[in-house]
Amino acid sequence: MDAVFSTLLLVGLVMFGGRAEGFSPNRMHKSRDDMKVSASNGNTMLCHRYPCWPNRPVESLDGFWDFYFTTEIDDPTDIDITKMKVTYNDRMAVPASFDASVRYAGVRGTAFYRKTVFVSGDSGWRLKFEACSLWCAVYVDGVKLMEHSNGYSPFWVGSTPNTSGIHEVVVVVDNRFDKKRTILQSEGYDFYQYGGIIRRVSLHESPGHLSIQGVDVITTNNSKVSARVRLHHVTGSTPIPSTIGLSYVVDGDESSMHTAQYPVTGNQAIIPEILITNPALWSPSDPVLHHLFIMLSSTGNDNAEDSIIERFGLRTVEACRRSSGETTLCINGNVTKLLGFSRHDAHPQYGASLNHQQWMQDLQILKDMGGNYLRLVHYPHDPDFLSLCDEMGVLVWQENLGWGNSESQLTDPDFVHALLKGVDEMVNNTFNHPSIIIWAFLNEGASNSKSACDAAYKPQASRYRELQVNGLVSWASNKKQSDVCLDNADVISFNSYPGWYGSSSDYSLQDQLATVAPTILEEASWVADHQKKPFIKVSMPYRWNQDEDRIRKRCMHALA
Repeated sequence: MDAVFSTLLLVGLVMFGGRAEGFSPNRMHKSRDDMKVSASNGNTMLCHRYPCWPNRPVESLDGFWDFYFTTEIDDPTDIDITKMKVTYNDRMAVPASFDASVRYAGVRGTAFYRKTVFVSGDSGWRLKFEACSLWCAVYVDGVKLMEHSNGYSPFWVGSTPNTSGIHEVVVVVDNRFDKKRTILQSEGYDFYQYGGIIRRVSLHESPGHLSIQGVDVITTNNSKVSARVRLHHVTGSTPIPSTIGLSYVVDGDESSMHTAQYPVTGNQAIIPEILITNPALWSPSDPVLHHLFIMLSSTGNDNAEDSIIERFGLRTVEACRRSSGETTLCINGNVTKLLGFSRHDAHPQYGASLNHQQWMQDLQILKDMGGNYLRLVHYPHDPDFLSLCDEMGVLVWQENLGWGNSESQLTDPDFVHALLKGVDEMVNNTFNHPSIIIWAFLNEGASNSKSACDAAYKPQASRYRELQVNGLVSWASNKKQSDVCLDNADVISFNSYPGWYGSSSDYSLQDQLATVAPTILEEASWVADHQKKPFIKVSMPYRWNQDEDRIRKRCMHALA
């Protein structure tokens, strides 16, 4: 298999519906990137990555960190780095999978990363890690501030006020499997789980004690949205005011600025209605993106403490009925067939830390083959890749971490707690990507168990709906007609492998392809009769060591 195709699994997926909504290889998004917003300091802001925070200093900590690796530590949770003599005898790139590098290829143990940072203000500062795998602990000036498990989820680490100056940041990373420490990650999963600070790290200085952590733009209809503004107080313990002042601007039109006081519940303030004056729908054929600027003033005066710019798309996705009575999937009211592949965010040379060109190559391969859809398996993928999908009109299935989990795992309260935490972290970090049309979890788990269904499947489906994700809920089931959880899904997805598992290696390509369509039709008929929901099918012929280009194209045609 050639290297450029290595991150795409050769798996055809078909949505029984209408014609696939295509796009030309040269079509890019029509983003409102001419947006210019004047922050309180008078600077004109334009984001190169979303979200961005115009009123606060944000420094990327990507680059080279001091590095040390050892296999001599039994329990990384029980160490005191102030008493250890760590010899940082190497350097390591961040982001990167250290165990994909030549020197540390395939090793498992404990890695120490160190970097010196400078903080200019006294209001406080925080670090944001997009992902640290498999487990990590973050220390600032020798004090452990946080431990985090789940190697594909983002997290924030906070400091205290009045801490300007030079600080030492140490991140202890352990890429070994442990049933307690890395409860969601198992050695038995069918994909390699890399270790290291595998995604971006940034340092955020707060312009005031109260800050905006994020905003979720909730589509009300095709011309109105609401906004769920997530707040953070730098001390972590000081209550957030019961009322805050917020101003917002849509698509850089300052004449549309609106300012009001909004009540705060917990750590959130809701702006109930925001009018989009020039709305345009996002779709695969015309991926228009809008922008929302929100400015915070806790006292309601003109001294803004923080602000954020977020990008979003206006679109609907729903299960709908065709004139023939079949249930299918509609985007913006239009019947849409999904054709594409499953994809891992990984590469044999670079592990779980891919660059922009590798992402673009995967999407170019998809588009050149006439596809419009990717299932991102089996964990949250890099949000920068999702942004590229937003811009190029690629439809996405995103899923929470999990693979082949047993009934005993799925009924373990600690395991379920970690699953729900993973859902929260993933949704908070990727809520506003219009490319995500399906929110999923638990690939090929024990969904034939009522106990597992009640303990793990139903709570995750409910959590997605509580968070008001703009998409449909599903999971990839290999239990198929024996799956007892299907009432909780909006879309039915069956994994089976005609012509692959259990097939003779003597099968010809024609024999393999001949088994695909009957299997699909049989399962689709069952779903139509028993569930009356949209259906996604995963299928994959077995032998790919022949003429790969010919096989790929034949598969796509066979599934169409």
